[in-house]
Amino acid sequence: MADPRDTYDLPRRVPVPARHWALMCGMVVLALLLWAILPSSPVSVALMVILVLGAVFFGVANVLRSRQLSEVPGRNPVPPPSTE
Repeated sequence: MADPRDTYDLPRRVPVPARHWALMCGMVVLALLLWAILPSSPVSVALMVILVLGAVFFGVANVLRSRQLSEVPGRNPVPPPSTE
């Protein structure tokens, strides 16, 4: 049986936008949990600031380390319509 990734030309790893979407959703869930546990507390504000700064630095580092930035894009063997 053929691999569906080869048949439909699907990527081998999770794309960067999907990883960042998961990171952002995780941050929202963490912020809501922190707010539910410690509403209106200076500790919760400090923890949220640390979480946001950590997510920003982790997200930027994740993008810069991504293989998708260093790989050459695949070639499309079909000529453009303007050359026909």
